[in-house]
Amino acid sequence: MMPDLITVEKFFFLLVIYSMIGWIYECIVESIRQKKIVNRGFLNGPYIPIYGFGALIDVVFLGWCKDPVLLFCLSALLCCTLEYITSVVMEKLFNARWWDYYDFKFNLNGRICLLGAFAFGTLSLLLVKFIHPFFWGITELINPTVFHIITLGLFIIVTSDLIITVAGFSSFDGKLKEISLSINEIKSNLDTKVNSSAAVEKISSVYSKFSKTLNFQQIRLLHSFPKLKSIKYGNISDELKKFIYRNKK
Repeated sequence: MMPDLITVEKFFFLLVIYSMIGWIYECIVESIRQKKIVNRGFLNGPYIPIYGFGALIDVVFLGWCKDPVLLFCLSALLCCTLEYITSVVMEKLFNARWWDYYDFKFNLNGRICLLGAFAFGTLSLLLVKFIHPFFWGITELINPTVFHIITLGLFIIVTSDLIITVAGFSSFDGKLKEISLSINEIKSNLDTKVNSSAAVEKISSVYSKFSKTLNFQQIRLLHSFPKLKSIKYGNISDELKKFIYRNKK
């Protein structure tokens, strides 16, 4: 049986709400870790969809679970599976690794970690028992016509944000390729007797030149994901980030 329009709208509305809660959580955690204010998230707006999807998966598939221990374990497993799959998919789409947990104990290929599983399990308990019933009740109170307008507006905003972000970042891998070719050309043209400082200066000028060609989306994502690393040009992306951070300071 297909869900009616209002039910679909309610789930989409809650997807955005839980994505916003996830954004707040991520910003707080990363700001504490980096000891500075961090605007976390792949998209421009204050929402991280992976949290929204994870929350809805918990509600739909685990809403029946009354045992808190079982709910904690199953939700941790589901959310970590979603995070692992998301990491792999984003890596394939953008030829870049967006986050890693190699500096955490008990991680799996750097994509998920035990501490994250504990956090997901705890948040899911709060979600299923308290947060979701509260927000679902709010959706019941909103006038249907007003709710249609709200969800349509949110859909337009989120979809536009996704298109703008993907379009803005899509050329990043190509820029790294250009930088790599320029640096390799410099190295191949340098005579072995030339002072190494000359090479450093020329390479630095390459990073300076290309850092000025980065668009807003690319610079924002480099700041939002300090561990972002290109699969093909890992060293180049690391050096480019260092150059941008130094100039910002």
